[in-house]
Amino acid sequence: MVEVKLRKSKACRVAFIEHVGAYDKVPYGDYYNKLFGWARQKNLRPAGPPMAIFLDKPEETPPEQCKCEVLIPIEGEAKPEGEIKVKEIPSTDVASISHRGLTKDYPKTYEKLHKWIDENAYVHAGPVMEIYLSKPKVVKGETTVFTNIQVPIKRKMKKTLL
Repeated sequence: MVEVKLRKSKACRVAFIEHVGAYDKVPYGDYYNKLFGWARQKNLRPAGPPMAIFLDKPEETPPEQCKCEVLIPIEGEAKPEGEIKVKEIPSTDVASISHRGLTKDYPKTYEKLHKWIDENAYVHAGPVMEIYLSKPKVVKGETTVFTNIQVPIKRKMKKTLL
């Protein structure tokens, strides 16, 4: 059984491409090809697995307005160029869970993660990040992935009576 873990995320420098639109329509393959090609051209080494940060909550934002960043961690100095941007991601406390299985089962993993956050007196402190630990595989028309999902968190504030 997959469990939620409380941990500190790693700080890293990333190159990324911004995407606006439905999260289930993000052209990950195209974006990662551009990012890895750009990194090779600039003699930058990947410093970890590819990732994505989801800046909007799809239950609150119309799909066509949802924003995300498709990223690769990099080693070395780099400047933004065209649609490829560069930034530092700081280390932070996260609730983390791994999803190994069909993409259609993602909602169950997310539900478990959000339930754990609520039951353990935490709240979201930033956007969700997915770290892709293997390439997606399509078997009999269904996509299987191995992903680590991280949500930045902080303790809920206790209400005090005046």
